[in-house]
Amino acid sequence: MTSLGVQAVTGRWFMLFASFLIMSAAGTGYMFGLYSNDIKSSLGYDQTTLNLLSFSKDLGGNFGVHSGLLNEVTPPWVVLAVGAVLNFFGYRWNFRVSCPR
Repeated sequence: MTSLGVQAVTGRWFMLFASFLIMSAAGTGYMFGLYSNDIKSSLGYDQTTLNLLSFSKDLGGNFGVHSGLLNEVTPPWVVLAVGAVLNFFGYRWNFRVSCPR
């Protein structure tokens, strides 16, 4: 039974499945152009607000690398606290930009 489990995990079909899984998760950041027109029409955003939303999405994706590095040297609660603070300020900033008074 152990040999079958090792063969399943190290076999070529599992590697094919794992590569498809990674490609499907990694490609979502590049699909913003496909659904940006739907966001514009359904939420009533103009191009400037859509550009800001896209910039925020890219910035958030880049902070993922830093949180992984921070998790290597600190306890997990520090990463969670930093993430909570960044989420609070990020949502507050986007709310202020998309809903001006």
